[in-house]
Amino acid sequence: MEQGKKDPQTVTPTGARAQPFNICGVRTIALNNVLTRSGAVTELFRTDCSEISIEPRHVILATMNPGAITDWHRHTRQTDHLIAISGNIKLVLWDGRENSETKGQHDIIRLGVLRPVIAVVPPGVWHGLRNESGAIAHYVNVNDVPYDHSDPDNFRLSSEHGKAPVDL
Repeated sequence: MEQGKKDPQTVTPTGARAQPFNICGVRTIALNNVLTRSGAVTELFRTDCSEISIEPRHVILATMNPGAITDWHRHTRQTDHLIAISGNIKLVLWDGRENSETKGQHDIIRLGVLRPVIAVVPPGVWHGLRNESGAIAHYVNVNDVPYDHSDPDNFRLSSEHGKAPVDL
């Protein structure tokens, strides 16, 4: 019988990611749930946090239906800061930037309220999301460039296009 392949370490004893991200500029910022008498409080975004390097200029709430998949997309100017506030969301990233030292690399980040993080997606990095929950999932996106309705900073590759760089 085949012995199988041993799993590599994926998390540290504290639950942090064991390996660095493959894509230059992609990172997560750990958030803390504080238990209260009535439930819990989680600070989603603080401008005085040393790990946050943007001035928030635009905040959106996105809703994903059960099993929903977004299109692959990227931005040329904005840096996304994604925070799941319900459900479990798989964020897949692929570096297609021409002058990047990590061009062609991909990363996967799982977002959820049980272990909240901010996932930072730099400009030019393709990304897509999948709701892995059996229910509606929500996430907040805080970024540094207000949405321009007359000139959107969104470039899309349909998830049905067949040329997606990595499976969502």
